[in-house]
Amino acid sequence: MISRISSKTESTKSGHDQSWERIERKFFIPPAKIPFARSLLSHICLRDSKYPQGTINSLYFDTLDLDHFQKSDDGNYEREKIRIRWYDSPADWEGMVPVYLELKSKRGFASRKQRRKILVPAERLKRIRANNTIVNGNIISGTLSEFGYFSEKHLLPVILITYERFRFAEILTGTRVSFDWRISSSLIATSLGHSQASLMLEGGIIEIKGPSMEIPKSLRSLSILGIDWTRFSKYAGCLESQMEKSGAVGRFWPSGRIELL
Repeated sequence: MISRISSKTESTKSGHDQSWERIERKFFIPPAKIPFARSLLSHICLRDSKYPQGTINSLYFDTLDLDHFQKSDDGNYEREKIRIRWYDSPADWEGMVPVYLELKSKRGFASRKQRRKILVPAERLKRIRANNTIVNGNIISGTLSEFGYFSEKHLLPVILITYERFRFAEILTGTRVSFDWRISSSLIATSLGHSQASLMLEGGIIEIKGPSMEIPKSLRSLSILGIDWTRFSKYAGCLESQMEKSGAVGRFWPSGRIELL
């Protein structure tokens, strides 16, 4: 059991599991439309009262064969993502910092997320090196098994993705809406043989998260941005960019989203 795995530098005693199901709809926003998109969301939604804005950091795990990446890139009906997530920037960290081990499972457009809070020393987050897991591997595998995830293949940290998020709630229904931009990535799995340079993806992503496929009427006005629904995955998109050769035209754009000027 996870409660038996402890040390002076890590603790799961304050951790908790969360699980829910929701429908996610994502819209890619070209760079030129980002100011208008943010302004529009501010007019048709309320800023989140608790966490209106912040930085999100996610360290994604995968197998050596990149099974999770392949399923996401291929758009498989069933797919999973495993990550350790934490919030804000290094300047705000000291002592023990909460991170969240998450298993995100998708079945079509529906997603279910399970997470557990774990305390780790801030220094681990300030100095993330190649193949650094941040959390003890036994805790990771034990927690994932409690979530119902079992893999015969070894999991390794692959890529660190950081972005800014603005959080909103639709006025009438309370539907959660987020706007993500400044999406950057750094490759952690040096064994993959790709560049470790920090890459910034162009544009942003609007996510609408609710209980059904129907989008609230007020949010339908987003259509004036001329955007379309996409199954964009930050993990797959950023890893795909890292795999592109240096100087490639599409390296800084999500697949199929290059804007012709």
